[in-house]
Amino acid sequence: MPYEQPQTQSTNLHHLRVGDFVVTTIQDAYLQGGFGLISNLDEATVQALHTASRRPTPPKITLNCYLVDTGDERILIDTGLGGLVGDEGARLGAGLAEMGLTFADIDRVMLTHAHPDHLGGLIDGDDNPAFPQAEIFVPAGELEFWRGAVPDDASEMLRNQFTNAQRVFDACAANLRAIETDAFMPGITRYPLPGHTPDHSGYRIESDGESLLIAADIVHLPQIQFPRPDAHIMFDTDPEQAVRSRQALFAEVAASGELIAGHHIDFPGIGHVVADGAGYRFLPHVWSPFV
Repeated sequence: MPYEQPQTQSTNLHHLRVGDFVVTTIQDAYLQGGFGLISNLDEATVQALHTASRRPTPPKITLNCYLVDTGDERILIDTGLGGLVGDEGARLGAGLAEMGLTFADIDRVMLTHAHPDHLGGLIDGDDNPAFPQAEIFVPAGELEFWRGAVPDDASEMLRNQFTNAQRVFDACAANLRAIETDAFMPGITRYPLPGHTPDHSGYRIESDGESLLIAADIVHLPQIQFPRPDAHIMFDTDPEQAVRSRQALFAEVAASGELIAGHHIDFPGIGHVVADGAGYRFLPHVWSPFV
Protein backbone atom coordinates (compact mmCIF):
# COMPACT_ATOMS: atom_id res chain seq x y z
CA MET A 1 0.00 0.00 0.00
CA PRO A 2 1.45 3.40 -0.93
CA TYR A 3 2.27 5.82 1.87
CA GLU A 4 -0.47 8.28 2.84
CA GLN A 5 -0.20 11.18 5.21
CA PRO A 6 -1.36 10.20 8.75
CA GLN A 7 -4.82 11.41 9.73
CA THR A 8 -4.86 10.31 13.39
CA GLN A 9 -2.34 9.79 16.19
CA SER A 10 -1.12 6.24 16.64
CA THR A 11 -2.10 5.85 20.30
CA ASN A 12 -4.27 7.27 23.07
CA LEU A 13 -2.32 5.64 25.91
CA HIS A 14 0.29 6.86 28.38
CA HIS A 15 1.87 4.73 31.13
CA LEU A 16 3.36 6.09 34.35
CA ARG A 17 4.99 4.04 37.09
CA VAL A 18 4.03 5.05 40.62
CA GLY A 19 6.12 2.83 42.90
CA ASP A 20 5.02 -0.73 42.20
CA PHE A 21 1.85 0.43 40.41
CA VAL A 22 1.41 1.46 36.78
CA VAL A 23 -1.13 4.18 36.02
CA THR A 24 -2.27 4.37 32.41
CA THR A 25 -4.04 7.37 30.93
CA ILE A 26 -6.56 6.34 28.29
CA GLN A 27 -7.99 9.21 26.28
CA ASP A 28 -11.67 8.45 25.79
CA ALA A 29 -12.69 11.51 23.77
CA TYR A 30 -11.69 14.95 22.54
CA LEU A 31 -14.77 17.13 22.85
CA GLN A 32 -15.86 20.50 21.53
CA GLY A 33 -15.84 23.18 24.21
CA GLY A 34 -16.67 26.87 24.23
CA PHE A 35 -15.87 30.10 26.03
CA GLY A 36 -19.42 30.26 27.31
CA LEU A 37 -18.68 27.36 29.66
CA ILE A 38 -17.00 29.87 32.00
CA SER A 39 -19.88 31.60 33.72
CA ASN A 40 -18.36 34.28 35.96
CA LEU A 41 -15.54 35.88 33.93
CA ASP A 42 -16.11 38.36 31.14
CA GLU A 43 -15.59 37.12 27.60
CA ALA A 44 -12.58 39.35 26.96
CA THR A 45 -10.72 37.89 29.95
CA VAL A 46 -11.52 34.33 28.94
CA GLN A 47 -10.46 34.88 25.33
CA ALA A 48 -7.24 36.61 26.39
CA LEU A 49 -6.26 33.68 28.61
CA HIS A 50 -7.11 31.24 25.84
CA THR A 51 -5.12 33.21 23.25
CA ALA A 52 -2.10 33.32 25.58
CA SER A 53 -2.22 29.50 25.83
CA ARG A 54 -1.71 29.18 22.04
CA ARG A 55 -4.48 26.61 21.84
CA PRO A 56 -6.73 26.38 18.78
CA THR A 57 -10.04 28.21 18.75
CA PRO A 58 -12.76 27.21 19.53
CA PRO A 59 -11.41 25.35 22.58
CA LYS A 60 -11.50 21.58 22.88
CA ILE A 61 -11.83 19.52 26.05
CA THR A 62 -9.86 16.33 26.66
CA LEU A 63 -11.62 13.42 28.39
CA ASN A 64 -9.26 10.95 30.08
CA CYS A 65 -9.79 7.76 32.07
CA TYR A 66 -7.16 6.21 34.35
CA LEU A 67 -6.30 2.53 34.76
CA VAL A 68 -4.39 1.58 37.91
CA ASP A 69 -2.56 -1.76 37.76
CA THR A 70 -1.47 -2.70 41.28
CA GLY A 71 0.09 -6.00 40.19
CA ASP A 72 -2.84 -7.83 41.78
CA GLU A 73 -5.80 -5.88 40.39
CA ARG A 74 -6.73 -3.63 37.51
CA ILE A 75 -8.79 -0.69 38.73
CA LEU A 76 -10.40 1.70 36.25
CA ILE A 77 -11.04 5.24 37.50
CA ASP A 78 -14.00 6.51 35.46
CA THR A 79 -15.27 5.03 32.22
CA GLY A 80 -15.79 7.89 29.77
CA LEU A 81 -18.86 8.38 27.63
CA GLY A 82 -19.49 4.79 26.54
CA GLY A 83 -23.07 3.88 25.69
CA LEU A 84 -24.33 7.43 26.21
CA VAL A 85 -22.97 8.55 22.82
CA GLY A 86 -22.85 7.20 19.30
CA ASP A 87 -19.72 6.81 17.22
CA GLU A 88 -18.10 10.11 18.23
CA GLY A 89 -15.52 9.79 20.98
CA ALA A 90 -15.69 6.92 23.47
CA ARG A 91 -12.31 5.31 22.73
CA LEU A 92 -11.87 3.57 26.11
CA GLY A 93 -12.45 0.13 24.61
CA ALA A 94 -9.89 0.74 21.88
CA GLY A 95 -7.34 1.83 24.46
CA LEU A 96 -7.86 -1.28 26.55
CA ALA A 97 -7.65 -3.45 23.45
CA GLU A 98 -4.33 -1.86 22.52
CA MET A 99 -3.07 -3.03 25.92
CA GLY A 100 -4.38 -6.55 25.26
CA LEU A 101 -7.26 -6.11 27.71
CA THR A 102 -11.03 -6.38 27.51
CA PHE A 103 -13.70 -4.98 29.82
CA ALA A 104 -13.82 -8.42 31.46
CA ASP A 105 -10.21 -7.93 32.63
CA ILE A 106 -11.16 -5.00 34.88
CA ASP A 107 -11.50 -6.03 38.54
CA ARG A 108 -12.95 -2.81 39.95
CA VAL A 109 -14.32 0.46 38.63
CA MET A 110 -14.13 3.58 40.79
CA LEU A 111 -16.10 6.67 39.87
CA THR A 112 -15.00 10.18 40.78
CA HIS A 113 -18.56 11.45 40.26
CA ALA A 114 -21.70 10.67 38.30
CA HIS A 115 -21.63 13.03 35.33
CA PRO A 116 -22.33 11.37 31.95
CA ASP A 117 -18.76 11.63 30.65
CA HIS A 118 -17.47 9.68 33.66
CA LEU A 119 -20.02 6.89 34.07
CA GLY A 120 -21.36 6.39 30.52
CA GLY A 121 -18.84 3.65 29.81
CA LEU A 122 -20.45 1.46 32.46
CA ILE A 123 -23.11 0.46 29.91
CA ASP A 124 -23.17 -0.54 26.27
CA GLY A 125 -25.54 0.78 23.63
CA ASP A 126 -28.28 -1.60 24.81
CA ASP A 127 -27.96 -0.52 28.47
CA ASN A 128 -26.25 -3.76 29.48
CA PRO A 129 -23.42 -3.55 32.04
CA ALA A 130 -20.13 -3.21 30.19
CA PHE A 131 -18.09 -4.57 33.12
CA PRO A 132 -20.18 -7.51 34.34
CA GLN A 133 -17.38 -8.98 36.49
CA ALA A 134 -16.31 -5.72 38.15
CA GLU A 135 -17.48 -4.19 41.39
CA ILE A 136 -18.38 -0.54 40.83
CA PHE A 137 -17.48 1.85 43.62
CA VAL A 138 -19.11 5.28 43.85
CA PRO A 139 -18.68 7.97 46.53
CA ALA A 140 -21.65 7.58 48.88
CA GLY A 141 -22.77 11.18 48.50
CA GLU A 142 -22.89 10.81 44.73
CA LEU A 143 -25.15 7.77 44.94
CA GLU A 144 -27.43 9.52 47.40
CA PHE A 145 -27.70 12.70 45.31
CA TRP A 146 -28.10 11.23 41.83
CA ARG A 147 -30.48 8.45 42.88
CA GLY A 148 -32.67 10.98 44.69
CA ALA A 149 -35.35 13.34 43.45
CA VAL A 150 -34.54 15.90 40.78
CA PRO A 151 -34.59 19.39 42.34
CA ASP A 152 -37.67 21.40 41.39
CA ASP A 153 -35.55 24.27 40.07
CA ALA A 154 -33.16 22.02 38.09
CA SER A 155 -32.00 23.26 34.70
CA GLU A 156 -32.52 21.15 31.61
CA MET A 157 -28.82 20.21 31.73
CA LEU A 158 -29.11 19.03 35.33
CA ARG A 159 -32.29 17.07 34.56
CA ASN A 160 -30.46 15.30 31.72
CA GLN A 161 -27.58 14.50 34.08
CA PHE A 162 -30.02 12.94 36.54
CA THR A 163 -31.63 10.92 33.75
CA ASN A 164 -28.29 9.54 32.57
CA ALA A 165 -27.00 8.80 36.08
CA GLN A 166 -30.14 6.94 37.06
CA ARG A 167 -30.16 5.05 33.76
CA VAL A 168 -26.61 3.81 34.35
CA PHE A 169 -27.04 3.10 38.07
CA ASP A 170 -30.20 1.12 37.39
CA ALA A 171 -28.44 -0.98 34.74
CA CYS A 172 -25.50 -1.70 37.06
CA ALA A 173 -27.39 -1.90 40.36
CA ALA A 174 -26.24 -5.43 41.22
CA ASN A 175 -22.58 -4.40 41.24
CA LEU A 176 -22.81 -0.92 42.80
CA ARG A 177 -20.96 -0.29 46.06
CA ALA A 178 -20.86 2.96 48.06
CA ILE A 179 -17.51 4.39 49.14
CA GLU A 180 -18.15 5.30 52.76
CA THR A 181 -14.59 5.97 53.92
CA ASP A 182 -11.59 7.80 52.47
CA ALA A 183 -9.24 4.86 53.15
CA PHE A 184 -10.51 2.85 50.21
CA MET A 185 -7.78 0.18 49.94
CA PRO A 186 -4.01 -0.08 50.44
CA GLY A 187 -2.46 2.37 47.99
CA ILE A 188 -5.67 4.23 47.05
CA THR A 189 -7.23 6.96 49.21
CA ARG A 190 -10.28 9.05 48.36
CA TYR A 191 -9.61 12.80 48.27
CA PRO A 192 -12.86 14.79 48.69
CA LEU A 193 -13.28 17.63 46.17
CA PRO A 194 -16.89 18.77 46.62
CA GLY A 195 -18.51 21.46 44.54
CA HIS A 196 -18.37 20.22 40.99
CA THR A 197 -20.90 17.68 42.24
CA PRO A 198 -21.93 17.08 45.87
CA ASP A 199 -19.41 14.28 46.55
CA HIS A 200 -16.99 14.82 43.66
CA SER A 201 -13.81 12.95 44.60
CA GLY A 202 -10.22 12.51 43.58
CA TYR A 203 -8.05 9.51 44.38
CA ARG A 204 -4.48 9.53 45.67
CA ILE A 205 -2.42 6.62 44.34
CA GLU A 206 0.55 5.72 46.58
CA SER A 207 3.16 3.00 46.33
CA ASP A 208 6.73 2.61 47.54
CA GLY A 209 7.07 6.26 48.55
CA GLU A 210 5.67 7.70 45.32
CA SER A 211 2.26 9.25 44.75
CA LEU A 212 -0.08 10.64 42.11
CA LEU A 213 -3.26 12.55 42.94
CA ILE A 214 -5.93 11.90 40.32
CA ALA A 215 -7.94 15.09 40.73
CA ALA A 216 -10.91 14.30 38.48
CA ASP A 217 -12.72 17.44 37.20
CA ILE A 218 -10.74 19.97 39.20
CA VAL A 219 -10.48 21.87 35.89
CA HIS A 220 -12.29 21.61 32.56
CA LEU A 221 -10.54 24.38 30.61
CA PRO A 222 -7.02 24.24 32.09
CA GLN A 223 -5.81 27.29 30.17
CA ILE A 224 -8.45 29.32 32.04
CA GLN A 225 -8.79 27.64 35.44
CA PHE A 226 -5.11 27.27 36.36
CA PRO A 227 -4.35 30.99 36.06
CA ARG A 228 -7.85 31.84 37.32
CA PRO A 229 -8.87 29.15 39.84
CA ASP A 230 -11.85 31.35 40.72
CA ALA A 231 -13.40 30.64 37.31
CA HIS A 232 -16.77 28.86 37.46
CA ILE A 233 -17.66 26.17 34.94
CA MET A 234 -21.32 25.85 34.04
CA PHE A 235 -21.31 22.13 34.97
CA ASP A 236 -20.63 22.83 38.67
CA THR A 237 -23.42 22.00 41.11
CA ASP A 238 -22.00 24.48 43.66
CA PRO A 239 -19.55 26.80 41.86
CA GLU A 240 -18.25 28.58 44.96
CA GLN A 241 -17.55 25.28 46.74
CA ALA A 242 -15.82 24.03 43.58
CA VAL A 243 -13.57 27.12 43.65
CA ARG A 244 -12.67 26.48 47.29
CA SER A 245 -11.81 22.85 46.52
CA ARG A 246 -9.71 23.87 43.50
CA GLN A 247 -7.81 26.59 45.35
CA ALA A 248 -7.09 24.31 48.32
CA LEU A 249 -5.84 21.48 46.10
CA PHE A 250 -3.67 23.79 43.96
CA ALA A 251 -2.11 25.33 47.06
CA GLU A 252 -1.40 21.89 48.54
CA VAL A 253 0.23 20.31 45.50
CA ALA A 254 2.12 23.49 44.56
CA ALA A 255 3.70 23.40 48.02
CA SER A 256 4.33 19.64 48.09
CA GLY A 257 5.37 19.09 44.48
CA GLU A 258 3.08 16.07 44.20
CA LEU A 259 2.14 14.96 40.70
CA ILE A 260 -1.51 15.38 39.78
CA ALA A 261 -3.66 14.01 36.97
CA GLY A 262 -6.92 15.39 35.64
CA HIS A 263 -9.69 13.95 33.54
CA HIS A 264 -9.91 17.15 31.48
CA ILE A 265 -6.26 18.19 31.46
CA ASP A 266 -4.65 17.85 28.03
CA PHE A 267 -3.62 14.24 27.38
CA PRO A 268 -1.98 12.52 29.16
CA GLY A 269 -3.23 14.86 31.86
CA ILE A 270 -0.32 14.41 34.28
CA GLY A 271 2.01 17.06 35.68
CA HIS A 272 2.89 19.51 38.42
CA VAL A 273 1.15 22.67 39.62
CA VAL A 274 3.23 25.73 40.48
CA ALA A 275 2.20 29.11 41.86
CA ASP A 276 2.25 31.93 39.30
CA GLY A 277 1.27 35.36 40.65
CA ALA A 278 -2.30 35.25 41.90
CA GLY A 279 -2.92 31.96 40.07
CA TYR A 280 -1.11 28.82 39.02
CA ARG A 281 0.56 27.13 36.05
CA PHE A 282 0.47 23.49 35.00
CA LEU A 283 3.82 21.90 34.10
CA PRO A 284 3.22 18.74 32.03
CA HIS A 285 4.96 15.52 32.98
CA VAL A 286 7.89 14.83 30.64
CA TRP A 287 7.15 11.89 28.36
CA SER A 288 9.53 8.92 28.49
CA PRO A 289 9.66 5.83 26.26
CA PHE A 290 10.13 3.70 29.37
CA VAL A 291 7.58 3.05 32.12
